[in-house]
Amino acid sequence: MPNILDRYFDEASRRIPAQPVLSDKDLPRPEYPEHEGFDPTEIAGDNDELIPVADRGILETATRRLFGSDTPPSFPITKEDRDLLDGGIREVGFDVYAFYKSRRHVSARPYPGKWGIFYLEHGVARIRELIEATYPGYGSSLRLAYEFLREHERFHLKFDLYALSIEAAIGHTLYESLKRAFRRHRIYQIEEALANREAWEWAKSGRVGLSEFAHDFMKLQPGAYARFDEKKFDLAAELAANLLDLNLSRMARREDQALWVGNVPSELLRRSLCPEYFVRPVALTAWINPAWKLPEVCNVTEAQAFTNLLSSKYASLKDRWLETKKKLIQNSALPGLDFKRWDKATGLWSVRINDNFRAHLRPITQSAGTWEAEEFGPHKAMGHG
Repeated sequence: MPNILDRYFDEASRRIPAQPVLSDKDLPRPEYPEHEGFDPTEIAGDNDELIPVADRGILETATRRLFGSDTPPSFPITKEDRDLLDGGIREVGFDVYAFYKSRRHVSARPYPGKWGIFYLEHGVARIRELIEATYPGYGSSLRLAYEFLREHERFHLKFDLYALSIEAAIGHTLYESLKRAFRRHRIYQIEEALANREAWEWAKSGRVGLSEFAHDFMKLQPGAYARFDEKKFDLAAELAANLLDLNLSRMARREDQALWVGNVPSELLRRSLCPEYFVRPVALTAWINPAWKLPEVCNVTEAQAFTNLLSSKYASLKDRWLETKKKLIQNSALPGLDFKRWDKATGLWSVRINDNFRAHLRPITQSAGTWEAEEFGPHKAMGHG
């Protein structure tokens, strides 16, 4: 039986007459470089296992009772899985771990006939591991990992509903054109900054206490995902201009709509209304391109110029660098290291030394995990703003 959210989609959609579809050449182009991004429609998914969140909750409750533990065992992931997941978050952002599929697209791939929020079970398990590595002994980390992902994806639902209300009022489609315009620039959709901000604000609340982890995890991500800490009003005004005017400039603003973006009646946001699924894919590489895999760090050497700086100008930071290098080798995926690709053309990667300094490294023998540290200096001097 349709619920209030289903009925809202149906009623609003009936008020939007069918219109000619703009060709790609008639759509404006974002001012950002093209980027392949993560495209859920490319997931085959025919043989993936989908577990409704409600069913997963029942299973976890039964497991706790059976084993007498407050923390049920998480979905097992391998080292290869971790490298794919840790690389995917850096290359294409949050939605490689979970994505929202609009009810508008219920018949489309992936998972035709279903819509809502789809959580990669490997992704939930990996976030749980990273939370525990950042805060040893932290309780209920599996539930927190799920809620963290849910807060991000729920903003996509909110924006979908906001857009639908505008479309119904003016009798003209907007959402589809915006999505198609960013099809080859997915990581630059400002909607992702606001979705990440939603998750960050949830994580900062006193009852959760994941502020540092959430901030570092967001800053690992590319493009608009990392803009989450800009002024919320400005981000919302930019997204409104993207949608209403199809103005894709970073400087675009519709301040008259900024306070309304993502604000929808609470009756439409009850947890039971939007379907949610945990997904166990047949192959993780159907979600995450193997080319995005996080490279291993087994050994780090220093170029002579790097060593000279640590022996003179930045001698006071030598111990901090040695500690950073140790952590890189032990677990380069820790969000606090902010270890990520810096320049694809030169092959340089970047790592945080402290709040003011960074180092740039280059893989020397990638198959053996050997890296060389080449540059060291303050954030701004290193080009990090």
